[in-house]
This record gives sequence, structure tokens and C-alpha cells, in this order.
Amino acid sequence: MHPNPFGLAYSLSPVDLPEPLAPPPGALRWATTVIAVAALLLALLNAHALRSWAYQLPPGVWSERAVAAAETWYGAMDRLRLNAPVEGMHGRWEQLRARRLGSLPAAEPELRRGQG
Repeated sequence: MHPNPFGLAYSLSPVDLPEPLAPPPGALRWATTVIAVAALLLALLNAHALRSWAYQLPPGVWSERAVAAAETWYGAMDRLRLNAPVEGMHGRWEQLRARRLGSLPAAEPELRRGQG
């Protein structure tokens, strides 16, 4: 369906929409705001993932700096208790996993060919 050049009031929409009083805000501003808010929330609530990523970098001078920065950030978020939801969910997951898998017998190692 193509938009009607006469406005929303003359379109084939099943909902009668009035013409907006002001033009809607620009798409670029909206997208920039959404990305900025998402990045801020990720930075505040996802410090554990940033720390984990830093530890997985190949050894080197830059990775040492990245680990130090990630640890500092993780500590700052921990002092603000922003790591608590993730730690709580992870602890609960570990309890459920231990309850479910704890009753299973331990898997025996596979015997390789040529060994007893």
C-alpha cells in the first residue's frame, strides 16, 4: 500500500488517524537516541560480559589495559549493586543445574583405541 499524498486522513488505513500537529521528529535523531540509551544500559548492566570479553583477548599490552579497565568498571558497577541481578540469576541457574544434573551418574571417560 502506498501512502496517500493527501495525508493520513485519506489513506486506506482501518484506523482513522488525524494529521499530526507538528512533523514527527527526524529518524536520525530517534535512532541516535535509541542507540545511546541501549549503549548506556549495556554499559551499566552488562559489566560482567565486558570483563569476560577482556579476559578472552590474546595476551599483550593492550589486553592488560583492557582487563584493568574492565575490572575497574566491574568494581564500580558492583559498588552501585548493578551486578546483583546478573549474579542472582546466575546463582539460581547454578542451583537448578546442580539439582537436575547432580542426580545423574558421572560419565565414564571413553576408552581410546589401543588402550586397555
